[in-house]
Amino acid sequence: MFRIFCVGILAIFSLSALADDSVKQLFKKVNDGVVELHVTSIASPKPGQVTYKETTSKSLGSGALISNEGNILTAAHVVGKATNIEVIFTDGTKTSGHVLWVDNLIDLAMIRARKVPSNIKPLKLADDGGYTIGEQVIAIGAPYGVSHSLSVGYLSGVRDRELIPGTDIAPRLLQTDASINQGNSGGPLFNLDGDIIGIVSHILSKSGGSNGLGFVVSVDTIKQVIASEPSAFIGLIPHLLNEMESKAINNQYGYGMLIQHVVPATLADKLGFQGGYLNVMIGRTPVLLGGDIIIEVDGVKLKNLKSALSLRERFSKYKKGDKVKFVYLRNGVKKDVTWTVD
Repeated sequence: MFRIFCVGILAIFSLSALADDSVKQLFKKVNDGVVELHVTSIASPKPGQVTYKETTSKSLGSGALISNEGNILTAAHVVGKATNIEVIFTDGTKTSGHVLWVDNLIDLAMIRARKVPSNIKPLKLADDGGYTIGEQVIAIGAPYGVSHSLSVGYLSGVRDRELIPGTDIAPRLLQTDASINQGNSGGPLFNLDGDIIGIVSHILSKSGGSNGLGFVVSVDTIKQVIASEPSAFIGLIPHLLNEMESKAINNQYGYGMLIQHVVPATLADKLGFQGGYLNVMIGRTPVLLGGDIIIEVDGVKLKNLKSALSLRERFSKYKKGDKVKFVYLRNGVKKDVTWTVD
C-alpha cells in the first residue's frame, strides 16, 4: 500500500514537472513575437473639467507581431487616439508604428511597425475554435511596465455578444483567470501549442488590479475582422448622436457623428475637421460638445450605427482618384468638403 502511495505521489510530481517544462519551452518559443508599445495619445478630459483643451498623455500596452511586414495586433483602446507609437522588440530594437485600422466596437486594432528585426519571427493565429474551456493558457505582456511578464492560468469561459448591426460579426470574448493588469492590454493569450487564441481586451475588477476575470477577443473574431478588410484609420474619434441628443444641441437633422477628437497628421486632420471643447456628461458617458457634426458621407446619411458601419466597406473599396464628399455642421452651419482619394 505504501509503495502504491509513493508511486502515485511520484507520478503527480512528474506530471507537474512536465507541465512546468512545457510552459518554459512555450515562453521561449513565442516571447520574441510579443512587443511592448509606448503610446502617446490625445488625453481625455479630466473628471469635473468643463472646458477642454487638447493635451496628450502617455500609456503602455502590448501587441502581437503576426507578419513579416510588421503587422501587429493590439487593443483598440491602446492605440485608438495615438499621436505617436513606439514599438519595442525583445532584442531592444525600437521603431515607430502607425495605425492601420481600429475597431472600437470589438476593441481590436492593427498597427504596422516601421522596422522588424530579422531575427524576430511572427506569431501564429490558432484555428477557429482552437481552444477548450479548462485548458491551460499563458499571457505575455508588460503589466505596470514590467516587460515580457508571463502569467499562467486557465480558459474559464466563452462569452458571445450580439451581432453587430450591418455585419455578420458577433464578437466572442474568451474569459481567463491568468493574471492581467494595466500594460497587458493588446497582448496575446496563447494555448500550449504556442498559437494565439486571443488578444487581451479588459478585466473586471473593483480594485483596478487582476481579480481572475480577464477577457480577450477570440481568434475567431480576430480572423473575421481581418477577413472583412477593415477600412484605413482616418483619424476621427466620434460620438454617434441619437435623436434626443441631437435635439438637445439644436441639431436640426436629428442624427450625425459628433466629432470628439481629431488625431493629428491623419485624413481627418487634412480635411480640416474639428473636435469638441465643452465637456458634459450624458448619463455616465463623457461627451465633448462643440465639434463638427458629420451628417453624410458619400451620400450615406449617418442616422444610426448600421449606416455608420456601412461606411467601413465603402472606404475599403475606394480607389485612387475617387472623390468622397463629407457633409457636416460647424456651429450650426452646413458645410461640405471633398476628399480625393490618394
